[in-house]
Amino acid sequence: MTKQVLITFLIVLSIYSIGLGQSATNTYNKKSDSNFTDRLTWVNEKNTDIHEMNFIIGYSFASTKGFWGKIPKATLSIYTIRYNRKLVTYNNKHLLEYTAETNLAANYTLSNTNRYQAGSYSGFGITPLGFQINLNQHNIIQPFFKSSTGFMYFKKPFPDSRGVQFNLTLELGTGVEVMVFDNVSLTIGYKYHHMSNGQLGEINPGVDSNIFYSGFTIF
Repeated sequence: MTKQVLITFLIVLSIYSIGLGQSATNTYNKKSDSNFTDRLTWVNEKNTDIHEMNFIIGYSFASTKGFWGKIPKATLSIYTIRYNRKLVTYNNKHLLEYTAETNLAANYTLSNTNRYQAGSYSGFGITPLGFQINLNQHNIIQPFFKSSTGFMYFKKPFPDSRGVQFNLTLELGTGVEVMVFDNVSLTIGYKYHHMSNGQLGEINPGVDSNIFYSGFTIF
């Protein structure tokens, strides 16, 4: 879990730096550093739209063997409610948000392989730690980057009796948010989703899924 949190933090920090368009320099410039700090503004309770509720449906057509995952051709469907809390803006233009999610329903379907039998695994998940960066927050179309970490719990051990019911998750993704009303937006996105048990079971195969999702936000 510590490893996933650290990876999430580093990636968010990197994306944040890129998104704000900071220029690299070999010398320390006190004036420019002060200007950068002055442009950061914490979003406070005086704003009426700092809290958001997001409803998402996502699907992964087939998992891939590669970076971490070892189970191929596994499909995944998820139904999610997400809470966003606006944290800080840069130059009143780019926005950083804290996110927390509850996967009300998640279902993996495995195909027959040499190592694992076909089967369906249903459960739920909670993702308490996440961050999202919206670029050009006042535009109708807002690109965003997002990362998060949490867990999933299944009705039976995953992917078989050698595994466990409790598994950890890590997500990295991007997409666009389109404003349709002053307090409603539509979201279309993609996220890389990794799940594994962190060596809690006899085996720890892991699943790497490519999830395409859509949803809407109320704020």
